[in-house]
Amino acid sequence: MDMETLRKLNELKLLGMADKLRELSEGKEIRELAPGDVVAQLVDCEYERRRKNRVSALLKAAQIRIPSACLEDIEYSIARNLRKETIRELSSCEFIDKHTSVLISGACGTGKSYLACALANLACRNGYSAWYFRVSRLLEYVAAEKKMGNYLKALEKLGKVKLLILDDLGSNVLTAEQRQIFFEVIEERYLRTSTLIGSQLPVDKWYEVFEDPTTADAICDRLFHKAVKIQLKGESMRKK
Repeated sequence: MDMETLRKLNELKLLGMADKLRELSEGKEIRELAPGDVVAQLVDCEYERRRKNRVSALLKAAQIRIPSACLEDIEYSIARNLRKETIRELSSCEFIDKHTSVLISGACGTGKSYLACALANLACRNGYSAWYFRVSRLLEYVAAEKKMGNYLKALEKLGKVKLLILDDLGSNVLTAEQRQIFFEVIEERYLRTSTLIGSQLPVDKWYEVFEDPTTADAICDRLFHKAVKIQLKGESMRKK
């Protein structure tokens, strides 16, 4: 094995290529491979190493509430009002590329958070950035950044996330400041990124959360413009 080549690969942080070169050099098959095949294997190994590192970084940054959630474990039934065709379409992640909202509603325990986390997990594994928030935490986070003079930076940061998950949009009416923050976040992302919202309230009741008709219309109009709506039904999944 050419130790100088190995040293240079490590120095250049091409650790996947270095590992593969070491592995090939320890066996006899490298002598039977064409130079082009050796290069292809080295590049493939480096590419896969970097892909895995990126996915790990995306998953860590996403702060997914249920890290183990995945679409493969989703339970479909007529009682749940969840169609395989809908999830199959979402599993392509095309909704992210098309900047489409995903609006999930349903009673407590029907699996809204699990489905949201599964989609966030899928997005990260396909190279998209994601960020999970409960709505109350989002409002607290932005309000705190605003007090420190980082309001615009916080909005810009939220606006760049490819899939923003806002879970537990509840029945509590938002204050004027909270309504403004929520609107600014949605406006920053409108037609540029994808937002997923989970709520116990039926979609047509969301206007009441924002109370002020003008703000409610502005927010809901942007969310509903391009959206996949999923209304989960049935008994609580937690009983199972």
